[in-house]
Amino acid sequence: MKTAAFIVASLLVVAPALAQEKLSSQDSRALSKLIEANMAEVETGKLAQQKAQNPEIKQFGQHMVDDHGKMLSEMQKMAQSKGVKAPASPDRKHQAAMKKLQSADGARFDEAYAQQMVKDHQDTLKLVQKTAKDAKDPELKAAAQKAAPDIQEHLKMAQGLSKSSSSSKGSSSQGSSSKKSSSAK
Repeated sequence: MKTAAFIVASLLVVAPALAQEKLSSQDSRALSKLIEANMAEVETGKLAQQKAQNPEIKQFGQHMVDDHGKMLSEMQKMAQSKGVKAPASPDRKHQAAMKKLQSADGARFDEAYAQQMVKDHQDTLKLVQKTAKDAKDPELKAAAQKAAPDIQEHLKMAQGLSKSSSSSKGSSSQGSSSKKSSSAK
């Protein structure tokens, strides 16, 4: 009887530890970076909804909040189940980009946001592809594989927005740049 009680007590202590599979330090860093990237997309998407002039930019911002919000939630749950302390905010690089976006207004915001989304999604696509290829943890590998097509689609959308905001700005910025050069003389 004592042996059975000991086994049950041992399982109660060991079972939670077994359920909480630890990630390698490389996988843990990749998961943290993915969480930071998703947080940044959600935050900048909310900012785009507030500040964008172009309705397409506002709509894209909402799409980022929705899609990256889901990815963020999944990644945070995974971090918790794997015993990884999830970052509470985006990294410094994303925070600096957010500050630049917060200081821009109107068409300048739209163009800066679109360009930032291209850069962020290029970086995030590289990260998810590397994670999908190199992760040791099968759950993390699968999550990265699942996210890659969505990130790729976001990149295409952002590139389209960037082209349209640059071309629409091109005709108005030529006039302002010629004013700057004539006033500089």
